[in-house]
Amino acid sequence: MGLPNPGYGAGIFRRRLRWRAMAGWVEVELEDSNHGFRLRLHHDGCRVTGVDVDPVRYPFTTCPEASLAVKRIVGASLVDAAKLRESLPGGENCTHMADMALIAAAHAVDVGMERLYDIAVNDERDGVTTARLECDGELLYEWRVRANAIESPAELAGRPLMRGFYAWAAQVFGGGTALEAAQALQRGFFVAQARRYSYVPVERYPAITDGMPTGSCYSYNTGAVEHALRIRGSVRDYSESSECLLHFVTNPESGAVTS
Repeated sequence: MGLPNPGYGAGIFRRRLRWRAMAGWVEVELEDSNHGFRLRLHHDGCRVTGVDVDPVRYPFTTCPEASLAVKRIVGASLVDAAKLRESLPGGENCTHMADMALIAAAHAVDVGMERLYDIAVNDERDGVTTARLECDGELLYEWRVRANAIESPAELAGRPLMRGFYAWAAQVFGGGTALEAAQALQRGFFVAQARRYSYVPVERYPAITDGMPTGSCYSYNTGAVEHALRIRGSVRDYSESSECLLHFVTNPESGAVTS
């Protein structure tokens, strides 16, 4: 585990996620302070026919290896969401690539549509943080959170945002945009916790020192975690603005993405 981040408490974690559906393919792009991925899912209207992944920025040297695992959904039916999810077990996949593939599959029929999610999670202050999500520029959710549980709005008070989230969210939000956006906000809240720590110099903090449960994701699984090294310059701070997100600007000298 890294050292406490001296700047934590004064910043904001930001993430942007955009999908666009066209005839025969769906493109999903995601970028935040720790990640930058592009994914395109190809289909014939009934089944997945291909998955292309471009891992632009990622925390560990092993992350791109998970690009092969997400391709296991090739041949799967687009209408069987449960089976698609089952074919992407967490320990064998990059969490973010898998999420993007599932979003792409869900929108294969939405030809001509595009959607942008903007997620912002304030650093915790006095035990409280706020997690917000805008959909196409309009505020959809704003959750006040304490001890990893929602305090407000009142109708969600006491609901956990970590373990147990997906079980209650499916019941409360039902499906469609409401559920998809809630899941996107929860994922952002989870990743935002990385702002609490500093991993500099990166050489001191390979993945195996993080103490994460085995199988949390591909890079934390047996066979990968033993040689997963942190990448210098992979973390960005977008506290001031989200406007640089999804531009995927690359520093040609380091190979890292810079805001």
